[in-house]
Amino acid sequence: MILVAALALVAFLYATVGHAGASGYIAGLALAGLPAEQIKPLALILNTVVASVGCWNFLRAGHLPWRRI
Repeated sequence: MILVAALALVAFLYATVGHAGASGYIAGLALAGLPAEQIKPLALILNTVVASVGCWNFLRAGHLPWRRI
């Protein structure tokens, strides 16, 4: 539960400044003692999910008008 809370906090803090937080996930998972073979795909998945949510919210807010592109 502590690891989940730490990853959620990292995701929130990084997302508030427009980043997805891969370095924070890697640090948290490494401190939890996970092997590198598990850290790499988990960090990639978490990073992709957080970046996707951020992009979706950015687009929904109308900050990128698709018709101009």
